[in-house]
Amino acid sequence: MRALVLSGGGAKGSYQIGVWKALRRLHISYDLVTGTSVGALNGALMVQNDYRLAKKLWKTLNLEYLFQEIPKKNTNLEVFKLYQENFLKNGGMDVSKIEEIIKHSIHLYQFYHSKIDYGLVTFDLTTKKAKQLTKREIPQAQLCDYLMASATCYPAFQMKEIDGEKYIDGGFSDNLPMNLAVKMGADELIVVDLKAPGIKKKMKKDIPITYITPSQSISFFLNFNEKEAKRNMQLGYNDTMKAFKRFEGQQFTFRKRTLKKAFQTYRAPLEEMIRQVFEKRKISIKGSPLQKVKNETQFEELFWTLTEEAGTILKVDPIPIYRFRKFKKELKKAFVEEDKEIGKQFKKEFQEKNFKKLLNTRWITFYLYQKLKQGRWKEIQALSLIFQKDLLRAIYFYVVIQNG
Repeated sequence: MRALVLSGGGAKGSYQIGVWKALRRLHISYDLVTGTSVGALNGALMVQNDYRLAKKLWKTLNLEYLFQEIPKKNTNLEVFKLYQENFLKNGGMDVSKIEEIIKHSIHLYQFYHSKIDYGLVTFDLTTKKAKQLTKREIPQAQLCDYLMASATCYPAFQMKEIDGEKYIDGGFSDNLPMNLAVKMGADELIVVDLKAPGIKKKMKKDIPITYITPSQSISFFLNFNEKEAKRNMQLGYNDTMKAFKRFEGQQFTFRKRTLKKAFQTYRAPLEEMIRQVFEKRKISIKGSPLQKVKNETQFEELFWTLTEEAGTILKVDPIPIYRFRKFKKELKKAFVEEDKEIGKQFKKEFQEKNFKKLLNTRWITFYLYQKLKQGRWKEIQALSLIFQKDLLRAIYFYVVIQNG
């Protein structure tokens, strides 16, 4: 039995809708969903197979819509202050709007008649005990109450009371309910971990697990925002497609075989430039990533690493799905501006002897690139003793971006 396990994470939960989209695209089914907090809410919609509703909801949620309040500025600090003020005045945010959304979104017949089983986690503050409930154990009349109980992110939200007992977020007990899924019969897991605050229990049983987790930082867990939700959903889709080997990349996302084709194009000139720099100029590869390259496959992996590092240094948008031509176009556009600005800034900081500021990966890489272009081999040799990784990045820039 395959289970989908959804962690808590507040506003980060939109990422899970992107995961859901990818699973639908890949025709990957699951027999069981377990979730905590926002994972419990998203999981309930998955059980009743209401993807369109889930997508629509996340595209409309924001702080003003949920709480009729907005922070002074849209920064994480100001958002945190908004919650803090409400806790001091009211014991947390009024969640009546969230409860209304849950009641309008959950269709009891669809949920309870679905073939997909379900389990959630909350925490009973009255008894100070975790509470795990399965579909069979949740009374229909109290389903929405227990969903809210699981998602009551105290002290940000007011506590939820059910039958005279007070409940808070399931993340205080188990923010990633893998063991609950196993307890309910799962022998294979797809785990979506939003890397949000909360307790995570270690797995008690060794079974196959596919982990899906954000490859980029995603929204602050208390900042509900339509723009961030859209970005999170796309990232969730990308990361899931990569987890199941349909796309390639780590920090960035590439179409299948994109990087292999690019490597075949640039392998020879890159190899030749590396030979000229390291062998001809007698620069040691000891301590460099080149030291681990013993065959074609490892050289190709190095090319992939350098490609992603180039994108990170140049601040290329990590959200689109790229073919190499498009990715390189974005690299070159950013490269031209960075080359000019960093060159000026590096010279200024060097003259002012602000050496700590100069120990910056982007700056060192561009500085070495400029020295490669000028043929300043003595300076390159001196810097290569410390900055071998940066020298490799500079060579990548020289071969692939500037002259490719």
